[in-house]
Amino acid sequence: MEIAPKIDEEQAQKMAFIQEKTQQNIYKIVRYALEDYYEKVLKNSSKHLQKFSQLGFIGCIEAEPDLAKNCEAILMKEMREAE
Repeated sequence: MEIAPKIDEEQAQKMAFIQEKTQQNIYKIVRYALEDYYEKVLKNSSKHLQKFSQLGFIGCIEAEPDLAKNCEAILMKEMREAE
């Protein structure tokens, strides 16, 4: 996949600084930055899942297996049945 991001002047200066200090090309810097950001997001996601599980939010109700995907339709159906 080829990506051509647009960066502002401040980001361009940061990129130039990193290139100067590391002697790496832009592509390698972007790959490292992506991997670093991915690891942070993954770690953060795992923390949230663990915390929700500890609090009892995971599996605390019985619902349709496709609730997240079809929540609007399911809610409307429940509202019609409650009338």
